Amino acid sequence: MSIRVVVADDFPLWRVAITDALRARTGIDVVGEAADGIEAIELTREMRPDVLLLDLSMPRLGGIEVLTRLREELPQVRVLVVTASEKRERLLDAVSAGAAGYLTKRSTVSDLCEAVASVHAGEGVLSAALTVHLVDRLSEEPGQAPAALTPRELEVLRLAADGLTDGEISERLSISTRTVQSHLARVRDKSGVRRRSQLARWAAQNNLL
Repeated sequence: MSIRVVVADDFPLWRVAITDALRARTGIDVVGEAADGIEAIELTREMRPDVLLLDLSMPRLGGIEVLTRLREELPQVRVLVVTASEKRERLLDAVSAGAAGYLTKRSTVSDLCEAVASVHAGEGVLSAALTVHLVDRLSEEPGQAPAALTPRELEVLRLAADGLTDGEISERLSISTRTVQSHLARVRDKSGVRRRSQLARWAAQNNLL
């Protein structure tokens, strides 16, 4: 089954070029294009894509606000930020707001396609050149999370730390397995902890259990 993608960017040439490139790849189906933040939210509500490719500098409604709204309304939609900005503050704001991945527009089409597949699989994605920003943040605040967890993310984290599987958490909270995976992916993004087996230790260190 193809990964359903919506592309949101206010520059038509870039948006069309990326859309055409993604459509040429097997396993990816671009189901819509948005030219501003409001369109991005409306189209995501309508099409329910697996992945939203989102620029941060958007007219009418900025990318951070789009992320914040979709995290609350459609947490199962994975958002991959693709932007020209390499500023640390923009990266940290995006991760805090719920971005599953962050690439710059220097990335190749292959990088982008791999990132789409990775975030769809529940993984976090970050351009190698930007990883240093998160490392710096963690070193500045040892033992602290880069961003506060939402109540639901905290609930899922605690159950995962207790050793429950995604399916068991899904049954316990009456949510889909995919939504559980989405919440855990955001916990990984915010904590910087990639392995599930290490989440319990991180949670304990930060007094979250």
